[in-house]
Amino acid sequence: MPSTLVNRFRPVAVAAIAAVRRPLEVADPFADVQAATRRHRRAHHCGAFAYGEGSLPAAIVAAVGARRIVEVGTALGYTALAMAHAAPGARVETIEMDPGHVRLAREQISAHRMDDRIDVLPGTAEAVLKTLEGGSYDVAFFDGFTPTGEVVRELHRLLRIGGTLIAGNLILGPDRSVTSHLGDTSRWRTHSFGETALCVRLA
Repeated sequence: MPSTLVNRFRPVAVAAIAAVRRPLEVADPFADVQAATRRHRRAHHCGAFAYGEGSLPAAIVAAVGARRIVEVGTALGYTALAMAHAAPGARVETIEMDPGHVRLAREQISAHRMDDRIDVLPGTAEAVLKTLEGGSYDVAFFDGFTPTGEVVRELHRLLRIGGTLIAGNLILGPDRSVTSHLGDTSRWRTHSFGETALCVRLA
């Protein structure tokens, strides 16, 4: 096959292989919480989804040496636990609007002895984010349904310059205000992959 055709089809082949095969398996210290989230969702037909793999947000908070982390979308606490575990000196504030999920997340966090470092804040993201101190967070992780322009603007306000936003669920169709904000090169250094964007605050 000519090299030009190889180069043309290689990205497609790599993506197809990656979808069914993982070159590296990473141990998950909170696999039990991931499994509990799946069981709960099946039983209650609710919106409790744990982010695909806690290793991504965990690796990011460890890399930046995060001290303060804010999360939107707690579910049962899977990624909050993963991030707190990966950044031992960090405090995680995680927002959840479903009262039942707030209770279950607190139970999981307590069972894993992380309740002294993870706060579950009940309420909507739009309401709770406004109460938090601006410019004081190292990492923000959005893992709610689909982000709104208001939520993205608040997360931008909360992050320090150089802070990192992990924006998940972008395949669910955020509106133009979200995509234009995250793609604004005067505000963010952004890399998009799959359903997620990794954005570093510039200004």
